[in-house]
Formats: sequence, structure tokens, C-alpha cells
Amino acid sequence: MKSLWNDKEASGSEGDPLRLRVYTSRLLGQEPSLVLHGGGNTSVKTTATTLFGDREDLLYIKGSGWDLATIEAAGFAPVQLRVLTRMAELPRLTDTEMVRAQRAAMTDPSAPTPSVEAILHAIIPFTFVDHTHADAVVAISNTPGGEARIREVYQDRVLVVPYVMPGFVLARKVFELSRGLDWSRYEGMVLLHHGIFSWGNDARSSYERMIELVTTAEDYLQKKKAWTAVRRVTSSTAHGVNGVELELARLRREASLLRGAPMIAILDDSAEAAGFAGQPEVASIASRGPLTPDHVIRTKPTPLGVARGQFRFRRSLRRGIPRVFRPPRDAGSEAARPGTPLDGVARRGNRGTRPKCQGCRDCR
Repeated sequence: MKSLWNDKEASGSEGDPLRLRVYTSRLLGQEPSLVLHGGGNTSVKTTATTLFGDREDLLYIKGSGWDLATIEAAGFAPVQLRVLTRMAELPRLTDTEMVRAQRAAMTDPSAPTPSVEAILHAIIPFTFVDHTHADAVVAISNTPGGEARIREVYQDRVLVVPYVMPGFVLARKVFELSRGLDWSRYEGMVLLHHGIFSWGNDARSSYERMIELVTTAEDYLQKKKAWTAVRRVTSSTAHGVNGVELELARLRREASLLRGAPMIAILDDSAEAAGFAGQPEVASIASRGPLTPDHVIRTKPTPLGVARGQFRFRRSLRRGIPRVFRPPRDAGSEAARPGTPLDGVARRGNRGTRPKCQGCRDCR
């Protein structure tokens, strides 16, 4: 992975921490393998003058519903830093109470709801904090023996945190693990089965640390020949749609009727998607669950598998609006003719989200 930092582009934001935060957030958002379906979050700590002339420390944290690829200054919520750090000291707090307290501590009531990971960003003692759900890192941590592999990859460069559901419980876990910790010893933090953090006292160092840490994970996967394990085949739609557009239209119609709102259906007929859908064991692989919590939010736990021409929409789709894959019908037909594509179905995209995103505004 290459750094996209450009001195000329960044020079227009010098002296303005929030503008630099917007700039590097967009750099992260431009790399799909870092931010699954608009996920991830970033922050910057700064100071501001109150109405009474007092100076107070603030955390500008990515707001819910904003995509890092297109975020603007208005997409960051200013929250009183002292409130967030004191919240980390509480022994327990429900996520509902946490969200309410974070909103009450905002200095701009019109700003978006702060990320559920605002407290975690607050207790990391660096000006800029970046968090992504990097594919390469999650691929390693979700492999059997993942924690040992992560430690092998990074040695003592990162703090490793066991999986905890994002929100107050995660922030509290990191708060407890970091008591007396010399944060300057570490370049970042890996949350097993979730993602990775980097930090720095300037925007560039935090961003480029993220790129370096993810590149290290990619190099490890390359060494283990993980990339060559990806099955790629020519899609059955490569030389004509083969009736798939009509099937996609039927899927969209049924999904829209069930949801009671217009839905968007997207066909992914890339070599990787077709290779995956043509795997003989695709039904087993696809139903094992998502890689990260972000997948649960954005694409739901499991996809719906159907054979070409054998959709049973109402019965299957009532369980949710999942991503659709088409496994082989039998060993003598689809299995001998692999390369059937993947479909994605979702509501009309919200601000800053990709069309296939579920568009939830309250999860980041």
C-alpha cells in the first residue's frame, strides 16, 4: 500500500488541524481495502475558545453517517475532551447512556452524532488518531492462531487487544489495559477481529503509520501466498448478460416489495466475485459469518444463496435483505460452468455512502 500524501495538496490546510484531519481522512477513504463500506473513523484533538473566553480541549471525531472518502469538516462532531476521558473511568455504561452523554458534551448541537468509538479516541494521548478495518489485518487476525500471527507480524510495534464489541465496553477495556502504559512505545493498536489504530501528533505521521502497518500485514500475506489462493474466473456475463439482468430486476422487485421502499440491486461480475460464487463449497464458506462488526452492520451476517433461475424470493428474503451469491446447481451444470456473479441489494444510499451500503447512520 502506498501513501497518497501530497505536500502541495496538504499545504492549503497547514495551521488548521481540522482541515488536515479532513484531508488525511479522505486519503484513507480512497482505499477500499482500508474502509469496508464506508467504515472506519478518525479524530483530532484541538482547543477552542468558549463564549466566556475560556479555552477548552475538544475532540473532533467522525460523525455517524459520514463516509471517510467524502467527509467534510461538518462531518466531525466537536466533543469536550474532559467529558470523554472521565467517561472512560466509569465502571459501566450502557451504549444508550454513552451516546446521550456524548451528545450532551458536544459544543455544536447541530453536528452529527459522535462515533461510538469517541471515548477510545479520547484516551489515546496523541493529537491525530486513525482507525480502519484494514482487510489485510483482519484477514490475519481471523485466521486460526490469529493473535499469535499478529504478534509475529508486528512484534512489539503494536498494542494487541482481544475482541470486544465496539462502544463503551471496548473503550473501557483499552482504558484498563493501558493503565501506566507508555503509549510512545507503540506505533498503533490492533483490535483482533475488528481493525487497527494508528496515531501521531501531526496528520501525516498518523496517516503514514497506518499505511506502513497495513503494508506490513500485506507483506506477510504475500509471503504466505494468500493472494494466490484467490480463485478468479471469467464471469458468465462477460460475453453477454445471459438473462442475468432480468433475474436481477426480479430480485430487485421482490426485495423492494418486501422492504416497502425502492431498493438498488448491483451486479458484481468481477473475476474474484465470479470465482467465489463458482466455488463448489461456496454455501459453506459464505455462511460462516462476517469478518468484522462493520460487515454485520453494513451487509448483514450471511448472504442468500440461490441457483440461477431458482429464486424463492418471498420465503428467503423475509429473513433480511442480504447479499446474494449463486452456488452451483449441481456438479453437472453450474459446477462445470463456474463464474456466476454476485448481486448486492440495499436501500437507496444515504449521504456519503456507497449504493450497496445499508446506510445506517447510527453505527459510526
